[in-house]
Amino acid sequence: MGNLERITTDYSEQEDRISIAGLTDKDQTLVLWLTMTLASRLIKHCLSLLEKDDSELGKGSNPNSNSGKRIQHFVQKSAEEQRAQETAVKVSRNSPSYLVIEIDIKGSSSGVTLSFKEQFSSCYEIFLNSQQLRQWLGMLYTVWQKTEWPKEIWPDWMVGGNSQPTSGEISVH
Repeated sequence: MGNLERITTDYSEQEDRISIAGLTDKDQTLVLWLTMTLASRLIKHCLSLLEKDDSELGKGSNPNSNSGKRIQHFVQKSAEEQRAQETAVKVSRNSPSYLVIEIDIKGSSSGVTLSFKEQFSSCYEIFLNSQQLRQWLGMLYTVWQKTEWPKEIWPDWMVGGNSQPTSGEISVH
């Protein structure tokens, strides 16, 4: 198992997949590929974790109500505005490349750990606190706009909450 320190997320039209260029804690680079189906499941699950987070919404708020959507939109926009510009992870020709077939998502009060698994049991993990998760989902939304994939998986509060450009590579650490 390897720990990812930073990731850069992009879309490959040629592969019709999302690529995650990762930098491990051992200064090695790799590429993780996500299919539309797996990426959709990951996004839906991460969004539901954020919508259930009482610490951001306040107890008793319904994320599907208009006020809940406005709060989610505000928190999302705030997280995106606080994203620090990072250098993109650059992979070499010798960097290993893996098709992710499973992602384990472990939520906690401090954030979420994503464990990306490929067919031959290689596993790479990254921990994202709530703000980093929102920032990465915002980046994924931007990347998603490059695809011809269904846009319905994105909630209203997310669609209106992203003001990032739709070109170029996007990084998170």
